Amino acid sequence: MMSHLSCRNIHKKFGQQTVLEGIDFSLDKGECLVLLGPSGCGKTTLLNILSGAIAADGGELHLDGEALDIPARGIHVPMRQRGFSMVFQDFSLWPHMSVEDNVSYGLRIRGIKRQERIKRVQRVLEQVQMTEFKDRHPATLSGGQQQRVSIARALAVQPRLILLDEPLSALDARLREDLKSEIARLLKDNGLTAVYVTHDQSEAFALGDQVALMYQGRIEQMGSPQEIYRQPRSRFVAGFIGSSNLFEYRRNGTSLILGDEIHVPMPLETLPETGHMVLRRESVRVVPDSSQNAANDEICLPAVCHHSQFLGDRHEVLARLVDDTLVRGFADDLINPGHPVEIRFSMHAMHFVER
Repeated sequence: MMSHLSCRNIHKKFGQQTVLEGIDFSLDKGECLVLLGPSGCGKTTLLNILSGAIAADGGELHLDGEALDIPARGIHVPMRQRGFSMVFQDFSLWPHMSVEDNVSYGLRIRGIKRQERIKRVQRVLEQVQMTEFKDRHPATLSGGQQQRVSIARALAVQPRLILLDEPLSALDARLREDLKSEIARLLKDNGLTAVYVTHDQSEAFALGDQVALMYQGRIEQMGSPQEIYRQPRSRFVAGFIGSSNLFEYRRNGTSLILGDEIHVPMPLETLPETGHMVLRRESVRVVPDSSQNAANDEICLPAVCHHSQFLGDRHEVLARLVDDTLVRGFADDLINPGHPVEIRFSMHAMHFVER
């Protein structure tokens, strides 16, 4: 089956600087792809190429089999002809127009008849719970309400693809939590295909059917949120996603040496000679002494509590191993700094990356 959105070997330079290189992905109809990564990784540039705001230097971009960008053949469909919608982080509402007129604007310039415009505007304002504010102007609305209007405007035109550029970054934490769930629901309820840019992992995991983690102009890894989290393919992915303990290792017979002198059993027969062992913070138990019985498959390492903080349901502990390596894990009860502890984790919790 042909992908709804197909991006093949897209690259882009600004002057002598390469900002995108070898970008490949495909997206099925109704899916949401989240472009995740640190500032400067190229995710907004890629979004602008998808929108048609800028042209790629090479590669191919297709939607439903239609060529949107093929520089080698001189093909570049302008932004206004793509039938896409965009939601921006700064809302971008017309200040002199009412909520209703802002939402209706895209329909008017597309030549949609008045009765159909009224029906669509009413429907999307109901979806974003802004019907009672339809006669208000943007300056009289909160940030969260303004972003709801911006989303309604994008939905009203029934876009072929909706692009969202960090739409929650200007809102406070509570509003972000509320709106990210609402955006996920709206995308699914309307059967929309979406590309969503963010640097926030919780947004990526809540919204993405697929997540493309970008680094230095490339897609470092792409997959479901679960795959990205549980099976990172590189040290960068393991370090960027979630909270991980990362150990350099080398093989020594049937064991691994972590850091300088920590020996642990080798869980797999075939591992590269060197690499990094990834251990998620939630996989590490910190116990105040070795008197508590360990599970059969648990590895136990002596350590000293370096720092502890209360998180409500448990304590996060930063512990120092014998070679001064710091490890993060969780304890059920308060452990004071300087107290001897034992770090415990299952052999099955260890994940390995070569680079």
